[in-house]
Amino acid sequence: MFSIRSLAVLLGVISTVAVTAPARAQDDITKHLASNPNVGSWQIYGAQQTNKKIKDPAVQGGTAIEASASGVGESYASAAQVEVTQKIMKGDHIVCAVWLKAKTPATATLHGRLQINSAPYTAVMEKDFDITDQWQLMTVEGDADQDYDKGKLVFAVHLNGAKQTVDLGPAFVLNMTRTY
Repeated sequence: MFSIRSLAVLLGVISTVAVTAPARAQDDITKHLASNPNVGSWQIYGAQQTNKKIKDPAVQGGTAIEASASGVGESYASAAQVEVTQKIMKGDHIVCAVWLKAKTPATATLHGRLQINSAPYTAVMEKDFDITDQWQLMTVEGDADQDYDKGKLVFAVHLNGAKQTVDLGPAFVLNMTRTY
């Protein structure tokens, strides 16, 4: 279930996909960005995966990362992540959104989480994403449990839950409590 605030965020993000929204609406949402939404910002790791940049006009921005995972080992053995580039304060309402699409097979379950970027990689918030062969904007949201300096958090998507190929579009970490 989305809060009204989260729904407004999603509508703002979605409006940039299909229609040219008024500049004011786009400017408002970008002031909440706590990450770089460029597809090139994905950091993908794991010995059991391969990835490449692809063009796909159906996704926001027209490019994506195609990632294939072996499914051997833990789901987090191969993952994609984007760094949170702004400070997050206790109680801040955070919305992590990512464009995802399954390729092979035509459906997949990926695990998304906002987490600390050092061992033991504690989750701040997390959720499973059930995706199909159509682009979908998936979200996980919640309130920060403590203060986090910039660079201490990442939004990660675990890729190795099964033998699969998925496409990763732009990812957004939005701090709906403050602007930057």
